[in-house]
Amino acid sequence: MGGGRRLGGRSVAVAAGLLLVSAMAGCGHSPTVAPGPADGTWEATAAAPCAGPGPGQCMLPFPNDYYTTPDRAMANGIRIDFPAGALTAATGGSFDPTDWERNDGFSPGSTVLAQVPGIDLARSAVAGQSAMGASLAGDAPVVLYNATTGTRWPYWAELDANDPVPAEQLLLIHPALNLTEGDRYVVVLRNLRTAAGALIAPPSGAGSEPAAYRAHLASVLAGLSGLGITGKGLYLAWDFHVASAANLTGPALNMRNQTFAALGNRVPPYTVTSVDDAPGSPLLRVVRGTVEVPNYLSEPGGPPGSTLAYGADGRPVSSGLLQAAFECEIPQAAATAPARIGIYGHGLFNDASEVTESSVPAFSEQADYVFCGVDWLGLSTDDVAYAAGAVADLTRFPSIADRLTQSLLDAQVMGRLLDSRAGLAANPAFRGPSGRSLIDPSTGLVYYGNSEGGIMGGALTALSTDIHRSVLGVPGMDYDVLLDRSSDFAPFLNLLNGSYTKAVQQFGFDLLQMLWDRGEADGYAQQMTVHPLPGTPKHLVLLAEGFGDHQVANIQTETEARTIGAGVHQPALAPGRSLQTQPLWGLSPLPAGSTTGSALYVWDSGVPAPPLADLPPTVGPDPHDTVPRSLPAFWAQMATFLDTGRIPDPCGTGPCTAPTPAS
Repeated sequence: MGGGRRLGGRSVAVAAGLLLVSAMAGCGHSPTVAPGPADGTWEATAAAPCAGPGPGQCMLPFPNDYYTTPDRAMANGIRIDFPAGALTAATGGSFDPTDWERNDGFSPGSTVLAQVPGIDLARSAVAGQSAMGASLAGDAPVVLYNATTGTRWPYWAELDANDPVPAEQLLLIHPALNLTEGDRYVVVLRNLRTAAGALIAPPSGAGSEPAAYRAHLASVLAGLSGLGITGKGLYLAWDFHVASAANLTGPALNMRNQTFAALGNRVPPYTVTSVDDAPGSPLLRVVRGTVEVPNYLSEPGGPPGSTLAYGADGRPVSSGLLQAAFECEIPQAAATAPARIGIYGHGLFNDASEVTESSVPAFSEQADYVFCGVDWLGLSTDDVAYAAGAVADLTRFPSIADRLTQSLLDAQVMGRLLDSRAGLAANPAFRGPSGRSLIDPSTGLVYYGNSEGGIMGGALTALSTDIHRSVLGVPGMDYDVLLDRSSDFAPFLNLLNGSYTKAVQQFGFDLLQMLWDRGEADGYAQQMTVHPLPGTPKHLVLLAEGFGDHQVANIQTETEARTIGAGVHQPALAPGRSLQTQPLWGLSPLPAGSTTGSALYVWDSGVPAPPLADLPPTVGPDPHDTVPRSLPAFWAQMATFLDTGRIPDPCGTGPCTAPTPAS
């Protein structure tokens, strides 16, 4: 780990003139790359902690196949190989790259990072969030190219608005839809200009590269010649691999398969711990309990700080059991007709009890649904203190990602308990005075979640063999992009700023996403709907966006929609409502009237449009907690979709609108 990197067509970065992983502006030393021994390995100063303002800053551009090494045991034939100095611990301890080195590539939602001192995006005509279509122009100054398929990839780029020092701002390049798993991508920066219009020269050090490196660069550029890309005007170019689907989803899929193979046709053991009768309209009853789930975490009970335990074969191994808490709400309507069944996903730093809060009981009463919630371990009520510590010291983060992966299994086991006549349907707590069951498992299991529940619900949907239809309320994916844009993250910023420079923060977000992918929708989006995981059915998904959301950025709801192949209701917004000149670019319009398949509906409550920078909305009321989850029109749409798979159109020929939330 952290040793020499091999030069080869798939495992070395390429640059115009010089590989910048070893030195970018501000690192405090001149760029040098020295040839290594005759076996083809070589070293750069990035293999040691940076002598400049922050370790991660010396590892740009990123992601980068320079930080891989051949490994025939991996699906991609490579694995991540990070130096021990890739990221410092706030406590002064060393960075352990072990968790990252289980990856055979980088995140499909990676933000591509580089530093180009003096760049002016407008003068350079770099495609931004406002006009993503320009990213595919023949003369685009930033090219994101899928070298496996030979196709250009859409993106939007920005400078980090959180960095107050313009000379230090990183260039952030975001895929407009997730990068294809397992494929190799080439990034080209060319014809970049300053605000005065001057062409920005390539980094110094041209001609000092090893011969094998120059040959690799030549082969990469030769492959781009059909796009009209040559060395002329070239600032920087490099390549990287996206992690394979088997690598991204393998841990959770193995956990699922092992668990349900052991269960067979049996119901998972469970205990009802309390029954609250007549809690008040519209609920008839609230039932709480625990369900027994194999514990794949390293400590008994899987507390904060525990991580997935891996065996010698590289797969997670269980050691004992944990008791996953659940809470179920039963509406009064279930006393008249047995209710349909669903899993509910709670929001950030909440817990299973959210199922009895907000608008969930009212919807349940109207549509006659019983929803049961479980905790999203890692981002639930009990995780606030640990999460704060992990923000101050990013090397503690693997526990959050691993506990989220465990919670995906918890939710699936809970679903099986609901989806069986021998499960909760047979328990006295789920029976009425006549002895008749209050729930009907034959109706099929569905999913509904909001906010964090919308984000996690995408991963759960892709993994579940029991859920066939899911409604994801105010959802998104890819925390790498979401964090800076969320008002929820603002309280954590002081902790982060106390430990890391802005440039290293962005690098850190990219690192975290490589692990987070296993515990949120970003790592599963390409298998969520019509291209399911092995042994998994196809799924239908309804995405519900609250325009101007302060907590989950609209831009990532729309990235998710593109990635899963969802269409969008049009017109999505009234003219002039968005700051984008091409709002919802790349999304196919839904046919008029009702439709089938997966869809995105944008609900506009009249709040200010979100900013185009990587900053959270701060003006006007936040629609996140009410739009659309509290709207009767949305309830009617959701009920029909969950019941039948058909998506009725409640908005007709205009945008979907909602009352403006109270401030």
